[in-house]
Amino acid sequence: MYTLTSELRNKSGKNDSHHVREEGYIPSVIYSKGMNTLPVKINRREVETLIRNNGENSLVILNIGGVNYTTIIKEVQTDPLTRKIIHMDFQKVSEDQRINVKIPIVLNGKHFVEKGGAIMQQQIKDIEVECTAGRIPKRLEYDVSSFKPGDILRVSDMEVSEEFHITQDPQSIIVSVSIANKISELEEGEE
Repeated sequence: MYTLTSELRNKSGKNDSHHVREEGYIPSVIYSKGMNTLPVKINRREVETLIRNNGENSLVILNIGGVNYTTIIKEVQTDPLTRKIIHMDFQKVSEDQRINVKIPIVLNGKHFVEKGGAIMQQQIKDIEVECTAGRIPKRLEYDVSSFKPGDILRVSDMEVSEEFHITQDPQSIIVSVSIANKISELEEGEE
């Protein structure tokens, strides 16, 4: 679990958010059912360290004036040009509360398949799971090194721990393997 020190913001709105960003903070909010939304600001470097080390799917303790809030990152908004984080939403949770999150899928051995001339097309990069807030997996890994053209990996093929279950359509295709199109390669060579 990671702890971030944050401060309450007295104001909100576009001008205040811009000012907060200039000071090196990220404007954010904490919300939960039955609780007033709290506008806060969090040190940009601390947030970047958190996301780099733990990813976006992790339990985060937000300390505001000595009071700890157990939260998860619900949304991260980024600037489309600079890719810098411009706003974050945190949801207050308890560690044993069941939540829905998206987890990144990591395909191990992809280079072996593509080295053999096949093309892997990954349609789903993140998978929806339900788990307790205190047991969020960082990622789901699957070994695709033995895949051949024509092979398909569906959501239903993913083997997961009993601590969580996948909520996404089991027939959804995660990745498919096909043969590189030789005709299009020849046509490109003639031009």
